Amino acid sequence: MYSLNSFNSGKFRNEFRTMKREMDEVFESLSQGKTMWASPLWRESSLLPLINVRETQESFVVTCEVPGIKVEDLNIKIEGDTLTLRGERKTDAQVGKVSYLRRERASGFFQRSLTIPRAIDEDSVTATYKKGVLTVTLLKESKKAFRRIRVSYE
Repeated sequence: MYSLNSFNSGKFRNEFRTMKREMDEVFESLSQGKTMWASPLWRESSLLPLINVRETQESFVVTCEVPGIKVEDLNIKIEGDTLTLRGERKTDAQVGKVSYLRRERASGFFQRSLTIPRAIDEDSVTATYKKGVLTVTLLKESKKAFRRIRVSYE
């Protein structure tokens, strides 16, 4: 249970102010007839790629929508039970001077981290990229065969 003192703490107050400011920006942009794309909160969330995770008998398969991203701009890392997908979505403006009449596609860095619910065989992880979809297959660690341990006596 929270006490009144915990609500008055600096960290909580700062987080609440940030959330309130972002919500105010969304509602203000809607009331002024602006599109939500103008909101910093919307831009950040639209940059995150959509992910599906499914489990088969022998593996976990993660699919991630990352259209228009070059393979060299993708980074996949496994640390313990966490899979991290990083990348950068670049625009023409980053290459040269471009002016847009309308711009809705987000650009910049993104990172998604997922906790894998079971141990995997890190040496057999594979990743493929086809038609804008990244597929990462993580084979489950095979269960060790039961082994009987003999007890010696003297």
